[in-house]
Amino acid sequence: LIKEVVQSLPFRLTGAQRRSTWDILQGLEKKVPMNRLLQGDVGSGKTIVAALAAAQTAHNGCQVALLAPTAILATQHYEGLNQLFRGIESQNPQLKMPTMALLTGATRGKKRLKEEIAQGKIDFVIGTHALLTDDTNFKSLAFCIIDEQHRFGVGQRQKLLLKSPDGLAPHLLSMTATPIPRSLQLTIFGDLDVSILNELPPGRQPIVTKI
Repeated sequence: LIKEVVQSLPFRLTGAQRRSTWDILQGLEKKVPMNRLLQGDVGSGKTIVAALAAAQTAHNGCQVALLAPTAILATQHYEGLNQLFRGIESQNPQLKMPTMALLTGATRGKKRLKEEIAQGKIDFVIGTHALLTDDTNFKSLAFCIIDEQHRFGVGQRQKLLLKSPDGLAPHLLSMTATPIPRSLQLTIFGDLDVSILNELPPGRQPIVTKI
C-alpha cells in the first residue's frame, strides 16, 4: 500500500522522509507500542511522514488520532491531508485511503461526529483538545500522533493514549521542530526513539534563526 501511495504523491519524498517513514512502519509492526519522536525544521515534511503511517494503520483496520495545539493547525493538517488522500483516490480508485474528520471546539454536528468515531466509521481523526474530552471515544485507536508535543502537558498526552481499547496501548509518534530539554531527556531516559528530518524538500526557503 505505502509503495503505491508514495508513487502517487504529487511530489518526491526526500531521503530523510523515506528513512523516517521506514523507521515508523517498522515500529508499527512490533508487538510493543512504538514511542518515537519525529524531529525536523518547519517545512521539512513531518506531516506527510505521519500521514503515510496513518494510511498504513487505517489499511490494517485501526484508527488514528492526530492531536494539534491550535484549531488553525488542526484545520491546516485536515484540509491538506484530506485533499491529498482524495486526490490519490481519484487517480487510483483501487487505493483505499483513510476516511477523515476534523474535531475542534468549533466543529458543527459534534455529537453525530463523535458517534461515528466511537463506531469506527472514521479512520483518521485530526483535532485539538476536543479529542481529549471524556465523551470522545474510539473503537480501535491504535496510533496517536501529537504535533508540537511540547505544547501539551504530560496528563493531556496520557489522556489521549488511554482512549485505546482496554488492555491495549497505542503506538505514539510525537512531532516537533523545537525539542525542549524534557523531550531530549526522554530520548536518553524514557525509551524514546528519534527520527530526524535533516533535509528540506526542493524549493523550500531555508529556515533562518536569528538573535
